[in-house]
Order: sequence, then C-alpha cells, then structure tokens
Amino acid sequence: MKQLLRTIWRWFVSWNAGVIVAVIVFIAADFRFWPSILSGMGAMWGVSAIMKRRHHRLPADVSAEELVYVRSQLGEARALWKRLRRARYRLRSVAMWQTVSRLSAIVDRIIRAIEQQPHQLRLAQPFFLNEWPTAVEMVEKYIYLAQQPVQSADMAKALQETERVLDELTSVAERQLLEVLSNDIWSLQTEAKWLERSLRQSDGLRLPLSKKGE
Repeated sequence: MKQLLRTIWRWFVSWNAGVIVAVIVFIAADFRFWPSILSGMGAMWGVSAIMKRRHHRLPADVSAEELVYVRSQLGEARALWKRLRRARYRLRSVAMWQTVSRLSAIVDRIIRAIEQQPHQLRLAQPFFLNEWPTAVEMVEKYIYLAQQPVQSADMAKALQETERVLDELTSVAERQLLEVLSNDIWSLQTEAKWLERSLRQSDGLRLPLSKKGE
C-alpha cells in the first residue's frame, strides 16, 4: 500500500512540476507550443527520476535494524546460490543442468529485486527459509548419488523423483519472482497510463494551435 501511495505521490508531484514548467516556458518563449511541451515533459520525467532514485537509495519502509536483518537473510540466500552454482557444473544430465540453471537464474533475480526493495523480503522469506535450502541440498545429494558407479532401482527412482520435484520448484520460484516484482509491474503500468494521458493532452493542445497557425 505504501508503494502504491508513493508512486501516486511521485507522479502527482512530477506532473504538476511539468505543467508549471510548460506554462512558464510557453509564456517566456512568446507562446510557442513545442518548446513548452518539451520542457514540461522533460521536467516531469526529471522530477520523477530524481524521486524514484531517492526512494531506492533510502528505503523509507525499512528501519536500520530491519535492513540489517534483510541483508543477513539475503547473504544466506546468496551463499546457497553460490553452492548451487558450483554444484551445477558436476551434473551429467542435460535436462537436470537446464532445470538447475533456470532455478539459479530465477533465485538470483529474486535476491537482486529484494536488494533494491528490502521490504519485499516478507514475500519471499518463506521460500528462502524452506524451499530454497532444501533445493540446494537435494541437488548436492542428487549429484552424489548420480556419480556412484552402481545404481539400484530405488536409487534410480529417487533420482527421477528429485528431477520432477526440482522442476516443480522452479515453477514455484517463477511465481515467487513475479510476486516480488508485482509492485514494479504495477508502477510501470501506472507510468505508461500517465504517459499516454500526457500524450493525448499534448495532441489535444497541438490541434487547436495548428488551426490557429493556419
């Protein structure tokens, strides 16, 4: 909810700043249309970018103690990620190598997204505490058993079951990443709507001025 309000506030401020700059330039430039529109849009995007960058640098939703905790959790998740990356190169199955590579890439994206928005850890924390450590241990045990010179029917069944479960876990990680990115997706949709509205208003102003010029 705070992310939603912050995005609305950012666009409210940037929009009004753009309008003010456009009006000032329009008057100062002897009522010329294009300089005012370009200046207004430039001011709008500039203010929005500054506010967005400041938000990423100073996460308002996270206290100093919480930030330390988030970094600790991400450090543990990253350590497991490195273990998985090292183990991946000992896999002999091409299908398993692809699954593990996909899982590794998705988890890396989740970690990076939370580094940018620490408050999103609450969405991924159950995954990091439960499924993620288990997945890394499963891959290491899978490699250990797969490298044995002899295999029983039970061992082959266990390896196949591990492949199936890790494939399902990759799908779970994909949904987890989408959940973590949900605020960014919404923010992008909102920005696109604001830009579309700005372009439509610009077209509405351009037509009367064009007729006046004729």
